[in-house]
Parts: sequence; C-alpha cells; structure tokens
Amino acid sequence: MNSIVLEHLNDLLDQYDLFFGKEQNCIRISILTGFPDLSDQEIKETEDYLQSFYECCLKYADRIAEKYKTPFLPKEEDAQKEIKEYENACRKQYPEIDAKIIERIFSAVCWLANR
Repeated sequence: MNSIVLEHLNDLLDQYDLFFGKEQNCIRISILTGFPDLSDQEIKETEDYLQSFYECCLKYADRIAEKYKTPFLPKEEDAQKEIKEYENACRKQYPEIDAKIIERIFSAVCWLANR
C-alpha cells in the first residue's frame, strides 16, 4: 500500500463510513478526496485494508457487546483488561491504526447491539 496513505490512514477512518457507508461508497470517496493522485490499484488496496481492519475490530467488538450487553464500553476492571487485549490484537495486525479509533468502533458496536 502507498506509504503516504499508511501515514494518514487514521484520517480516513470514520466509524460511520465503516458501518453505514459501504452502499454509498463513502470509504472510496474519502480515499479519493484525501488522496486524489492514487492509482485504481492503490485505491483498491486501501479499501481492502480498511475493510479487513473493520472486520477484525468487528470480531472483537461483537464479543464485547454480547458478553457485557451494555450500550457502551463497560468500565469494570476485568472488562477494561479484556477490551485492552482485543485492542492490542487489532493493533498488532494493523499497527498504523490509532487505538482511539479501535475503541470508538468497539463502542459503536456495543451501542448498536444493545441500545
């Protein structure tokens, strides 16, 4: 993937786009707006990377939402430890992604699943 895109990947990540924007090509539009000089292949690579990242986060976020059944991230010490482990697992696969973005995705999944 383009190294400039990797450096600015966090700027492309809006959880609304990841959750709801697939049908409207919001992710592609964000990539094209942020990086108008990318080739079609680089755009596709970036889209695939973001999709893979989203699926990784979703796997762990679903576990949290199902286990704790709260519309927010639980604050108990054991829960926070578990959340941190999941966050670290995501960051290990996607080190360019900011931990706060992962936490926001986890939180959004809890809200959507348990509101």
